[in-house]
Amino acid sequence: MLFLTAKVVQLMGIATTGFGLYVGLTREQAMVEELRLLLAGSAIFLAGWFLQKRGESV
Repeated sequence: MLFLTAKVVQLMGIATTGFGLYVGLTREQAMVEELRLLLAGSAIFLAGWFLQKRGESV
């Protein structure tokens, strides 16, 4: 179950990063917002990655 949860969290991170790219391409003067979404998506993805690694070691 932890593996599936980790994959869902990783998917949410990828979606957040993709939304950041969309924001950067469609809005003018949105560099700061785009970078915040990139960092948030990366952090969410890494959290899922760590959960996945934790599930493999058990």
